[in-house]
Amino acid sequence: MAYTNKPFTFAFQSWAFFGLCISVATNASQLDVDDPSIAEHCELQLGWQQPRSDHSAKQINGSGTCNPGQWEWHLGIEQQRDNGINEQQTELGFKLPWHADDTHWQRALAVNLQKNHQGGHPLTTQMVGILGYDLAAQDLRLYGNLGIDQYGAQSTQLIAGLAIAFEYDTEQQWIAEFYHHEPHETAYRFAYQYLLKKQLQLELSLGNSLTGNTQQLGADFSFFFN
Repeated sequence: MAYTNKPFTFAFQSWAFFGLCISVATNASQLDVDDPSIAEHCELQLGWQQPRSDHSAKQINGSGTCNPGQWEWHLGIEQQRDNGINEQQTELGFKLPWHADDTHWQRALAVNLQKNHQGGHPLTTQMVGILGYDLAAQDLRLYGNLGIDQYGAQSTQLIAGLAIAFEYDTEQQWIAEFYHHEPHETAYRFAYQYLLKKQLQLELSLGNSLTGNTQQLGADFSFFFN
């Protein structure tokens, strides 16, 4: 799951975290380009991003993901602090697989509903097609996203991304991604994932915009449940 970073009141946020811990894939991630694979079990993710410039805000997010059958769902929350002002957002998403005869190819459709709880922001709807290809002999996976983002009555925006993942061994993985989520802005990110005893995953990431100085450092923890 790739939780999209966009901006419940704060009093409600602690109850949401409690619910995630109760009801909440290996290779979990808070990266922007979504992997086509479906979560195998359940997971709880906690993430943090620290800007290295004045153009973006510090973010703390959490999400829970589960597989009730042949598809997955996730519930995410995010708090963003910018110049002393807190913003909260929730996201509810579903991912449905598209089965194919070729074992090297993977396909999925993701639908995400996002709500910013500051002011009267309308609901944001995202629909994204995901396509991946497994190069097992080289320990590489390629996958891309293509979809739309509809924010209220505003014009539909394009979502696009491309990622490559290199599996160094069964516990370590490197990922590079390029993505376009905002008008006239394309960004990149590099990430390192380390899996400890198949129950805890650490992810460290560094990203920036291709056309500006919006560098971000990130750290995420994922806890897996059977």
